[in-house]
Amino acid sequence: MIQFVVGAAAGYVFGTKAGRRRFEQIKKGYELAVNSPASQAAVRATRKAIANRLDPEPRMKEVKNLHRPDGSQILEPDHD
Repeated sequence: MIQFVVGAAAGYVFGTKAGRRRFEQIKKGYELAVNSPASQAAVRATRKAIANRLDPEPRMKEVKNLHRPDGSQILEPDHD
């Protein structure tokens, strides 16, 4: 909701000062930047890093082909 209000306010200011054509140019540049693969990858990496820091139990995976003699599993962090 806040993003919408900020976007609408910025759009109004740019639209009234620079005209509709310039506003459309700015809007197109913003959409290209937000929807680019690089920015999407950055958002995913940031979200994953935050989720991993907030997760009280880190995700673990079983190490294949390594078992203890007592039958218990060997686990390592999942960096997926």
